Amino acid sequence: MEIEIDKTESNNYFGEVLAVMSNYQKLAENPKRKIRGLNFQAIALTGIAAVFLMIFTALYLLDPNYTSFLYVIIIFLVALFLGIIYIILIRRRISRLKNNNSDKKLIIEDDYVEMHIGDEQFRLNFTDMQWIILNRYSITFLPKTKGATLIAVEIKYKDTVIKSIKDKSLIVDNSDLY
Repeated sequence: MEIEIDKTESNNYFGEVLAVMSNYQKLAENPKRKIRGLNFQAIALTGIAAVFLMIFTALYLLDPNYTSFLYVIIIFLVALFLGIIYIILIRRRISRLKNNNSDKKLIIEDDYVEMHIGDEQFRLNFTDMQWIILNRYSITFLPKTKGATLIAVEIKYKDTVIKSIKDKSLIVDNSDLY
């Protein structure tokens, strides 16, 4: 089965695929997990750093004799700064992925899945596949080994992909988690 992929992928899709890549080990062990986009995770962690920065700044202003609060303030200030840089890098990476105007198609055969992006081909055999995870915005073909190719496609192709898969035991539907 061959599926032509249109070029209307959303930021949420790319963020979710990046989150799957960064949480590979956790998903390999327990595929029934709720995955939020990597951008969401970065914003949440940066927000936590900002809240603690404000708390310790207020505590220091109430009692400037505790100079140890200054060290904690500096640590959370650095964490806030690094969090902002991380958010910018994630958004830049999503933008680059989204602006790839190459033709894309997904090929699902009896023994492998193959993604064609322009002139590049990425192939994953079903014998090397651990899970096919259906998330909120993406379908990811998770390999058994971390260094292998991870193939992903938008969730709007769910019905076609499920019909094309012979070994349904590989499919983990997480759509009920959202």
